[in-house]
Amino acid sequence: MLKGVLRDYAAFFLRRGLALEVAVAMVVGQQITEITRSLSNDLLMPLLMPLLHAGNWHQWSVAYFDNTIELGKLIDMGLNTVLTGFALYLIMKATGRFSRGVD
Repeated sequence: MLKGVLRDYAAFFLRRGLALEVAVAMVVGQQITEITRSLSNDLLMPLLMPLLHAGNWHQWSVAYFDNTIELGKLIDMGLNTVLTGFALYLIMKATGRFSRGVD
């Protein structure tokens, strides 16, 4: 039974070209992540640094008992997630327009 399920899954995955589409999506997603990380770290945060009084924002942390909470890393990850999501939204919006025809 397991062989049959695996064979059917492999035929479905390879026949429909999903393997290539997934590979392309992974590469595009990684590049978008790198672009947004650079946008965040190299453009937005240097512009905001004069407003921040604590120096390097990546090193912001809060002591919590015997541990530290890395707020700077959390802010960085949150900002990168929002920027990546917005970039993916714009890409999906553009591909939707091209599939319907340019308005």
